[in-house]
Amino acid sequence: MFKKIALAAALAASAAFATWDYYPVLEAGKGSAAAGLYYDWDHDWSQAGLKVGARYSLIQNLELSLQSWGYQLWGETDCNGCANGGDGLRDLIIGARYGIAPMITAFVDVNLPIGKDEWDGNGTSTPGSDEIYIYGGAQFSMPINEVPGMKFGTEAGILWGFEHDNWERGLDIHLGGELAYTVPDVGVTPFVGLQIKYRLTESESEGGDGKMYGANDDGHKQINIWLGGDYFVIPNQLDLIAKLFIRSGKVDDGDASGIYVGAEFFF
Repeated sequence: MFKKIALAAALAASAAFATWDYYPVLEAGKGSAAAGLYYDWDHDWSQAGLKVGARYSLIQNLELSLQSWGYQLWGETDCNGCANGGDGLRDLIIGARYGIAPMITAFVDVNLPIGKDEWDGNGTSTPGSDEIYIYGGAQFSMPINEVPGMKFGTEAGILWGFEHDNWERGLDIHLGGELAYTVPDVGVTPFVGLQIKYRLTESESEGGDGKMYGANDDGHKQINIWLGGDYFVIPNQLDLIAKLFIRSGKVDDGDASGIYVGAEFFF
């Protein structure tokens, strides 16, 4: 069971770190749709697939989103006797962000476990987690007036997962930030980001005797670093995005590297 949970949770490598981004919500009546391909790996493990999302601001300051859905092509560990697998629909995250001040945004995301969640014992990782979780917190972002074209955004949130498959993860705190710079007269925006996860409370699993046992994982940490760039091939409408990330730590999904290439269409 522990191995199943650890492998299934590896899909978080491509989950875009929850929330849509670290920057202010779109104006009322505006929206965007995004789609891209991801490939993640660590030693003899890898996964790849397509993920899609969309967001729309119903009224001023309120943005709703659908995130991280799509189809995983594979998720497996190379070994003798292992079978190809880990393909199927991904879980869906529904989110809401509200701008409570010009530079401050409150948010909440809910993971809906609609993705494929199967275990065949052959080293595969499935795209569904079978876990409902809530991730909520606040963001702070602003342009850096001394450097035209530069901006940064930060985020702090708490992730609370509900019990599933006789397992309940501990409470996690996430702290992150991203710095971006749009090159004048070029339209290319390189960016770099950092996120730290920390497990505040111990995860628990139910043993064969019906009692709950701790996993001794409170205090575990994880660091995510990403860098990339985007370019508007159609100004203010079609944005191409490429990103590389490196992850290290022991919060659920362990070490990994990954790449993402996609596009976002604004309407």
